[in-house]
Amino acid sequence: MSEYINNIIYGVNSFVTGLKVTWNHFMNKKDLVATLQYPHEKWPIPERNIGFDHSEYNLIRSRLHVDIDDCIACMQCEKACPVDCIKIDFIKPPKDSGFDCGITSNDTQKKMIVSRFTIDMSECMYCNLCVFPCPEECIYMVGGPNAEKHEIDYEFSQYKRDGLIFEFADATDDMIRDAGGEKWLEQRDAKHSSLADGTELMGIIPVSAPSTDPAEAAKTAALPEASSKIATAAAGEELDIKAFNVITDKVARGTAKKAFMAA
Repeated sequence: MSEYINNIIYGVNSFVTGLKVTWNHFMNKKDLVATLQYPHEKWPIPERNIGFDHSEYNLIRSRLHVDIDDCIACMQCEKACPVDCIKIDFIKPPKDSGFDCGITSNDTQKKMIVSRFTIDMSECMYCNLCVFPCPEECIYMVGGPNAEKHEIDYEFSQYKRDGLIFEFADATDDMIRDAGGEKWLEQRDAKHSSLADGTELMGIIPVSAPSTDPAEAAKTAALPEASSKIATAAAGEELDIKAFNVITDKVARGTAKKAFMAA
């Protein structure tokens, strides 16, 4: 009996203790409640101190960014990427065109214009290997030692994959034409058209053209007629293999009988 009473007392004390904690948090929501209404409220990002100067050591793993005005289309970052998430196309103007590709912030004369610079962040493994070989330091992960160039951005999740594909090239079609990139524009437009039509999608079954062979045409024409004869012969009674004898084409008749026996 005493154990029963002790269990009741213990249960009441546990309930009161839990209710007391809940009540204290309810009365002091501003100071005690830890839940944030994200994304309207966010925890402050603490200062990093890892014993190294930020300009000498980079541990940031965030979104990649490209200062496209400084890109010389050397392709080093694309070659260094282990997951092939960087795609670059460039146009090299003819020598006699007189087209000015511009100058980088390091006073490097650009010899090509970048017509495409796509980074698929859904495939990026944040290894940072694409950053190191860049001679112009135009590709980098935002934040950290690069905060002066671009503030940190680590909250870029999307509902659809398209939102994780970033295009940094800003060359217009007119600029590409002036640089002699008409062929590149034609290939790009043709690719977009084929994708819109679905002609390059896997699983598409091509529709075969009508056969010009008289024998094949006669065989195809005989199938609907044979099907109607079989249906007539089997109406009101169990279908028998002899019903397929009405098919005049030998190959089609054999195929139909094999299918019937397999069923």
